[in-house]
Amino acid sequence: MNFQFEKRILRILLISGLILLPISLGGRNYKKWVIIFLLNSYANSFIAPILAKKNYLKYPVRFFSKFYQSSIIYDYFLCSLVSVWYCRISHQDKWPKAFLKVWLLALPQAIVEMWLEKNTSLIKYNKGWTWIHSLLTITVAKLSVRNLIPLINLYDEKIKAETTKKFSKETNTDKDNMPLNRKLKSLKETIKVY
Repeated sequence: MNFQFEKRILRILLISGLILLPISLGGRNYKKWVIIFLLNSYANSFIAPILAKKNYLKYPVRFFSKFYQSSIIYDYFLCSLVSVWYCRISHQDKWPKAFLKVWLLALPQAIVEMWLEKNTSLIKYNKGWTWIHSLLTITVAKLSVRNLIPLINLYDEKIKAETTKKFSKETNTDKDNMPLNRKLKSLKETIKVY
């Protein structure tokens, strides 16, 4: 089989993801979104190969098929982007609202996966795996990654506090690094004496 349709879909998904990547990771909290993207990709690097190795999921058509049993584009790229989107729209919400919002992205993601499973050779379910298993896995993964946002915020606040403390110590104790307004004041006092 030639799988031209599947290869075209993979190329479209790759190009779409590359276009959406800077938009998704940019903004005021870009460090947080990059960390979430990388953490989700890292988690998928364990989960996806296990599911593929145990034959729950098969990816007959995929990039780098000699090296990976899972879909690199989906597991390490697109799924992580969707997790970033979820975290962006829910990072300030309380848990009940965040739990409802996860379904806005997890359900369409699972439906697309189900369509791909039925109409292409990009993914195949085995051993009783269904789209419901995928939906639950997607939902738990997104909620888990979102659960790390408070830890990321705490770490970020700690770094900011340490930086501020270090900067204020340096400016208060070192005469050469004295702020300009204090240097001018000191210079005026010196001139008044003479």
